[in-house]
Amino acid sequence: MVTARRRTPATVLAVATAGVLAFSLVACSPQDGGTGGTTDDAPTTAASPAASATASDPATPPAEQPTSCVDGEQDLATLAASTLAVGVVGFDDAVQAVDAGVRHIFIGSSTDLSILDGQGDPGRSISALKQRAADAGGELTVSVDEEGGQVQRLGSVIGDLPSARELAETRSPEEVRGIYAEHGRKMGELGITMDFAPVVDLAGGESISDNAIGDRAFSDDPGVVTGYGRAAVDGLLDAGVTPVIKHFPGHGHATGDSHEGTVTTPPVGEMGADLAPFAELSQIPGVAVMVGHMQTPGLDTGDGSVLGAETPSSLNPAAYALLRDGIGGDGGAGGAGGEKGPGFDGIVFTDDLTGMQAITDLHDGPQAVVQALRAGADAPLTSTAADVPATVAGLVAAVENGELDRGRLTEAAGRLCAV
Repeated sequence: MVTARRRTPATVLAVATAGVLAFSLVACSPQDGGTGGTTDDAPTTAASPAASATASDPATPPAEQPTSCVDGEQDLATLAASTLAVGVVGFDDAVQAVDAGVRHIFIGSSTDLSILDGQGDPGRSISALKQRAADAGGELTVSVDEEGGQVQRLGSVIGDLPSARELAETRSPEEVRGIYAEHGRKMGELGITMDFAPVVDLAGGESISDNAIGDRAFSDDPGVVTGYGRAAVDGLLDAGVTPVIKHFPGHGHATGDSHEGTVTTPPVGEMGADLAPFAELSQIPGVAVMVGHMQTPGLDTGDGSVLGAETPSSLNPAAYALLRDGIGGDGGAGGAGGEKGPGFDGIVFTDDLTGMQAITDLHDGPQAVVQALRAGADAPLTSTAADVPATVAGLVAAVENGELDRGRLTEAAGRLCAV
């Protein structure tokens, strides 16, 4: 069942037109002219009316421009590996990834939690991996899907976190900020530096089986989602954990589950409310964004080479252009629907490219990673470190044959290491 969406006055995006939202491939890359994962399949929870919250201040300043920290002369394979975010099972495969140049690992549902700091042998811990990366001249980011409710990986170690829906129904935004801050501090003690949360999709179905969201959403009201999303973001930042808002451009009113196949949203001209939380929360300094695999009709490149109705957003240059160029009242380019907001220049992740059928039905892992980086992603997410050698080889080949510009890799790696 799809719940009704209520539009808020100034902070919610007005209806866009597909023509205004056509972008060119050249416009997708901010600098060089080219351009998690979630494996949540837990049981569902019944819904009840959502509580209201105050939308956050739209005057939030944009995130600062990252400073490049990439050696432009470094080995191409090492540069390619440094753009990847990969899932690990345990210490041994994490070591192999780090030694290959990977600087982002994530803790998934199959990870041996003894790798976490304080949970096992200190010599085979996240801290040991961070030191290994530092010895090689880099810093290691460690992420996790810790949303709360049905999607959390660390409950057995640091305790349960209620679902977004439950929090919005039972707690104030101020209380939610404190809850996420405390949970974030516990994650930090385990060595976690980044959380793929909060979900800022609107609620479009009662249960997770409707579209993979269900009670992962705070509400069907964009103002409530924005208010509680800000509380979660602020709480994680208070704890020193980087929040990653997801799943851009909005999964709440999509049909289907991208873990199991193709997912389609309403036409982009009808997605103003879904885009509203991303437009505002992406401007909080320190926030990253995850792009989902939904196909969005009308989110097309200007030359017609990529059609949103046929291309997952994670591989669609127009989706990254919409985020980078600034989401406005008309959905992206200013004009009759409202002035365009500031663009996002932080890190953009993809959802898992190797464990979700919305992508694997179209491309193998290395091909998907190449396409995601070409489209504008900074950190293509893959679910297993075992894929690293083939993925790096695929990226090197793509640069050497002209399919992918080396400058695109440098740009992506620069954003990642700046964190």
